[in-house]
Amino acid sequence: MKTRIDGPRSTPASSQRGVALLTILLMVAMATILAAGLMSRQQRYVRETSVLLRQDQALQYALGGEAFLAELLAADEKTSASHDSLDEVWAQPTPPYPVEDGMVMGQMVDESGRLNINNLYHDGQADADAVALLGRLLARAGLSADLADAVLDWQDPDDTATGASGAEGSFYLGQQPAYRAANRPFQDAAELQRVRGFEDPAAYAKIAAYVTVAPTFSPININTASGVLLSALDDTVAVQAATAWVTARDTERKPLDQVSALWSQSGFALISTEKREGLNRFLSVKSDYYRAEVSVSLDGRLRYLTSHVYRQGNRVVVYRRSLAPIISKAPEQR
Repeated sequence: MKTRIDGPRSTPASSQRGVALLTILLMVAMATILAAGLMSRQQRYVRETSVLLRQDQALQYALGGEAFLAELLAADEKTSASHDSLDEVWAQPTPPYPVEDGMVMGQMVDESGRLNINNLYHDGQADADAVALLGRLLARAGLSADLADAVLDWQDPDDTATGASGAEGSFYLGQQPAYRAANRPFQDAAELQRVRGFEDPAAYAKIAAYVTVAPTFSPININTASGVLLSALDDTVAVQAATAWVTARDTERKPLDQVSALWSQSGFALISTEKREGLNRFLSVKSDYYRAEVSVSLDGRLRYLTSHVYRQGNRVVVYRRSLAPIISKAPEQR
């Protein structure tokens, strides 16, 4: 008779130890996975926080550049109160200023050397002389003078089209896509691209260097205006003559201290006395509105700040800011 010898049998205690070991291994694996996830999330938060801190740091640098340019304007009022011209300190680009991991650059641009298209409608009524001035400027730029009516219609509050080239809601609602006339002052010169006749980028590009937008009626500084714009003062002024005077004004650094001195300059003497009196309110030898352009480079990344500035005496006020990239503009024609 053979005796059967059985192998070792597992006891309840050994089975429990195996289950406990497996449970511990699963818990360790889960803890490892959770820890890895938490570490990954923490690293992402650290990166995001670092980016936000860098962005905020760049913004503070940009605001510092804006304040510096504003101080230049305020100081200029104390040292050169009779006139503003492009040979003054505020008009020169500031050299790059080194900061931690980067640099700050900026320049102040004179907006008063351009025609404020909001001059066409102010104090509750249309300004016929301003409309005519814009019309002559459009003609000098190679566009139809009648498009000035559409610019007026975009900002006046009524819904009646002005002239054959004017446009109100009925015209814009027929476009694809449809939209309405603003019936309020322009907020930005680029808004002109929504106005009838300027939808084509090529058309807007022809006039962009000569127009601006200011919240109040503002005259043109004859010491910073281009020859093309100054030639639009009257039909008797040739573009070539006005451009030649502007070139001499800037190269010889001979700005004017009085608007009346312009009428004796070559190219402007043929304007009649009556017309001169009508034009005087559109002209000045000082500037009220400026645009500060500041760019900050940190760790190879660029951040921009465009600030629209109003100066009254030695008080400088920023009334609008934009963080949009600064688009390089075509050089303004003299």
